[in-house]
Amino acid sequence: MLTIRAVPRRDENSLLAAYHGGLRAHWPAATRALSQLLASAGRGGWSPAERLLLSEEVRRAGLSMRDRKGLHRLLNPAAFPFTANPLKNKQLFACVAQQAGLPIAAACDPAREDLAVWLAGEADIIAKPSFQSKGQGVERFRREGAGWHGADGPIAEAALRTRLLGLWRGGGVIQRRLPTHQALVDLSPSALPTLRVVTCLDETGAPEACDLALRLSAGGARPVDNFNAGNLVLGIDDQGRCLPAWLGRDGPPTPYDRHPATGAAIAGTAVPDLAEAIALACRAHQAFATGFTVIGWDVGLTSNDPMLIEGNWNPGTDILQLVNGQGLAETRLGALYRHHLATLPAGRWRSARVMEWDRRGR
Repeated sequence: MLTIRAVPRRDENSLLAAYHGGLRAHWPAATRALSQLLASAGRGGWSPAERLLLSEEVRRAGLSMRDRKGLHRLLNPAAFPFTANPLKNKQLFACVAQQAGLPIAAACDPAREDLAVWLAGEADIIAKPSFQSKGQGVERFRREGAGWHGADGPIAEAALRTRLLGLWRGGGVIQRRLPTHQALVDLSPSALPTLRVVTCLDETGAPEACDLALRLSAGGARPVDNFNAGNLVLGIDDQGRCLPAWLGRDGPPTPYDRHPATGAAIAGTAVPDLAEAIALACRAHQAFATGFTVIGWDVGLTSNDPMLIEGNWNPGTDILQLVNGQGLAETRLGALYRHHLATLPAGRWRSARVMEWDRRGR
């Protein structure tokens, strides 16, 4: 994958002006010219899908997917290489979280325990490949009767162990599936619902929870709740209650007051353990703060209190702008972005490239 910084001659809002302006100020003329050429060719700014997702008013004050990745590379210098990034390398993430005493799902480490013995005590597991995003490659396996079943049907235990060991050797994790909080079972029928909490270091260097979005499964076979996988996302009001949900799909989004599969009421439902989930995200950022100014946390809302699922070094801003109906430049998160860009060392700006590979290893 490639990060492209396509910087136009003019900016639509104060956040883009802070980001693009810093690049223009520190890049030599030839680099600026290349970046502007890419912008003229349509390699930056809003994609066609984002134009369908977000209104023109939101986009005028917003941050596009293409721009936020380059911005996040500046604010999160520890993101690369991915093998050393605890927010991309899932096995490394588990190690850091465990050392910090953060609550995460019980997992098997085949280097330290026998996978067959671990599986004998489990009935419902999740397998996640490393270095992936948007729920890609995540699989669920359940014990039914004397055997195991996955999305494709029955699977022999020997074949399951082979599959899981291959995933683990590639950096993935094998975890016990977490049970959904009872209050949300009918709102997320196929996957654990997660609260996206975006934390950013404030002006004093302390983690601050700046934005929230609740993600729900829309139903179906996939054990994920990602909006890009066709699921639901919604905002939360000042009383901690769900706003109408938006369904991820092609075309303009449609709000839902009720769950499209179960019919359960969404709008007005209280989000359980909300304060505890937000506090967990802030505590997690303290453990992962070295090299990471902004992190998007996925906190599972389980029947056994909030659990940390993962952190994201390049958290999506589209869903935040969608559920809030507001461009990022007008939010507290946007203000903190501008603060950190204004204090960024000159060397960091100068080292930014128009095109940069997303390195996995050295």
